[in-house]
Amino acid sequence: MKTIALSLLWVGLASSVSAGDRLAEVLTEMETAGNALKTLSATFTQTDHDFILEDEEKSTGTLYVELPGRIRWEYAPPAEKVLLVKGDLVRVYNPVAAQVQEFDRKSGGSGGGMDLLVGFGGGNDDIAKNYDATLLGETPEHVTLKLIPKQHSQASIFASIELTVDKKTWTPTRSVFHEFSRDRTDIAFEKMAINEKLPDGAFELDLPPNVEIVRD
Repeated sequence: MKTIALSLLWVGLASSVSAGDRLAEVLTEMETAGNALKTLSATFTQTDHDFILEDEEKSTGTLYVELPGRIRWEYAPPAEKVLLVKGDLVRVYNPVAAQVQEFDRKSGGSGGGMDLLVGFGGGNDDIAKNYDATLLGETPEHVTLKLIPKQHSQASIFASIELTVDKKTWTPTRSVFHEFSRDRTDIAFEKMAINEKLPDGAFELDLPPNVEIVRD
């Protein structure tokens, strides 16, 4: 019995070391891909789950990223809006209300849409520093990670994040953000183009003359 117990202990330790090694390999691949990322475009489907109401709301749109510091989340009707980040300036355009809200990303209480791009770009260097990462699973095409922000870190406003990462590009194709309220946001990315030319004016807002500008 003692021999069996020691054997089981050895198998458990070996598996743990193997999983840790694989996690380090995955984070290294993501870091390399993130440092090489200059531009990205993709369509997305976002599903917001309300825990208390047991309800969900789905929206679709297009994402444009140009690093460093330029992001455009463009939501299609009926939830039409544009969230635009240029450096520290965040602008949220609601065409139905004919209003643009502007705030500084550093003092606006959120990352201005950058919170939803964990796993994209140069910030991958800091994943191990800011999060406790766990390898949840792996297939020939994808690897899935769970990230829990470390206590000292202010890298995320979420309780935890799950990333499904494409092993060809080492970029997330699905991101699930779990809030402390138990609400969650699930974003699936498709038609992704990396380091290709983005449309002219992707990071500008073409506003009608009657739009109200609200600055926080």
